Amino acid sequence: MHLIPVDSAPYQEMTIAFKAHALRLTLRYNSLADYWALDVFDLKRERYTAQGQPLIVGTPILWRRPIDYCFILTDENGIGLDPVGGEDLGQRCLLYIADKAQITALV
Repeated sequence: MHLIPVDSAPYQEMTIAFKAHALRLTLRYNSLADYWALDVFDLKRERYTAQGQPLIVGTPILWRRPIDYCFILTDENGIGLDPVGGEDLGQRCLLYIADKAQITALV
């Protein structure tokens, strides 16, 4: 797993490399509904892998998509709560990208 450098800014866009992928990530905080959403754009394939995907703790994000990676959001306090109030991302909640094959091997 590789840590993605995020913080609590309400709009973030970054490009990351993972394995053979070049991905543009966009994270948005929805203050009305109090949740974070993730867009993943594959720069090599020139298409979205996900749009508006909610960030939730405890479930591999994009696990069921036909891709070889997923995202994992952790709660560093160990409580298992999703990020709330817009201030938790990058502090209490950390975002990782992981190889699905490695996660499957651990189970």
